[in-house]
Amino acid sequence: MSTSDIHTALLEKDQVMNLQPLILEAFRQAAGDVPAYAQILREASIESGEINSLEDFKRLPIIDKASTFEKFALADLCRQGTYFMPAGIITSSGHSGRFAYGIIPVDSFTQQSQRIDDALELFFQARTKTTLLINCLPMGVQIPATCCTVAPISVREDMAVALVQGLASYYEQIILVGETAFIKRVLEYGREKGINWSDLFVHVIVGEEPIAENARAYLQSLLGIDPFGPETGLVVSSMGVAEIGLNLFMEIPQLAMLRRVLHQHPQLQALLLGSDAPGLPMLFTYDPTSIYIEILDNREMIITTLDSERPLPLMRYRTGDIAQWVDIQDLPDIPGLNELKQHLPAELPVIAIFGRGQFVTANGCDRIYPEQIKEGLYHDHTLAAQVTGNFRIYNGAPRARCRIQLAPGVKPDASLNQRFTATINTYVSAPVDVACEAYESFIDGMTVDYERKFAYIE
Repeated sequence: MSTSDIHTALLEKDQVMNLQPLILEAFRQAAGDVPAYAQILREASIESGEINSLEDFKRLPIIDKASTFEKFALADLCRQGTYFMPAGIITSSGHSGRFAYGIIPVDSFTQQSQRIDDALELFFQARTKTTLLINCLPMGVQIPATCCTVAPISVREDMAVALVQGLASYYEQIILVGETAFIKRVLEYGREKGINWSDLFVHVIVGEEPIAENARAYLQSLLGIDPFGPETGLVVSSMGVAEIGLNLFMEIPQLAMLRRVLHQHPQLQALLLGSDAPGLPMLFTYDPTSIYIEILDNREMIITTLDSERPLPLMRYRTGDIAQWVDIQDLPDIPGLNELKQHLPAELPVIAIFGRGQFVTANGCDRIYPEQIKEGLYHDHTLAAQVTGNFRIYNGAPRARCRIQLAPGVKPDASLNQRFTATINTYVSAPVDVACEAYESFIDGMTVDYERKFAYIE
């Protein structure tokens, strides 16, 4: 797989030279066709005829779940104010306490399948290698691939392992799709049941939330993947927004390698992202002819959908994520980076996404991000095997607190607290008290069923 192939698949160069007409046309259609959006413009005292340039476009109101899905009937958010019976509905996780919906129209279902197939072929050659894709995504999320066998099992590690044990011999490769902590559980449970993962050719696609770079290394170690040898398997990430699309952002292997370099060399991370960046972000690319991305001064990410056939268009929609642009050419010319820079064309859009940017504080000022705690949990693979990957962090003075859930059967003791304190302090400079708790004692109503995003912050 070459980056030029990926680049061509994402976009045609002449389409990218001037996106303004595409953006303005998407706005005019939404303003004229969508009753809810027309009302939003009226309330903001904006006439659609006033919007004739990108600078004008950036004066439009920013919308979010509260001002759309909570305020209007679903039909009013659709074109012509009509809820056409779709082929499918995607529901957001409700992590924010609010729900939003993505609509998959009947006539675009085949197109979505084609895009998924193209991506699977691009990354894994799924059209030419017999492939078993085990979909471990929760909430009934579908992967409409047709180029391979798809097993939608949700969050059942016993089913995943049974499929591998019973069917692996019929396929050249297996792709596991799910959230990091659950894929960890699948691989560990499979090892308990006698699977030697390194004997198989297995890839992983993680989603739901950013993956810690140390967690990626841990999954690779369980699978016997050489992180510098993609021919041994890939652990890559994908990101979607339910109300917009499930596979909006892609982590191509070259960006995964760059992220690993930044993880190992914090000075390069500061050079590329700034010393005030809130941790190590995901590095993604995307199709700029499908979505238009803005990043505000406070790093909030704003998305506009550009597909004229989309039944529920969204103009300047706040996702809740924070992000920033990345210019690979800003990195210095040093060994190990030069080849990566050469294989990532300057016109390929690269965006750094940090997640929701939530944090707790010690002493009311020193910030601690969940992503930093995750790196600490997976820093030592021996320790990583003893936890579920779930934890809860709390504000504190003078010290913040972190409670860690141990894996079933692992007993808490003071030495575990000390060892995790040491690994977490590798990534967190603020003072933190760490307490490891038995699986069944990790209370406060925090049921660990992998069905929803885990709330790391109280």
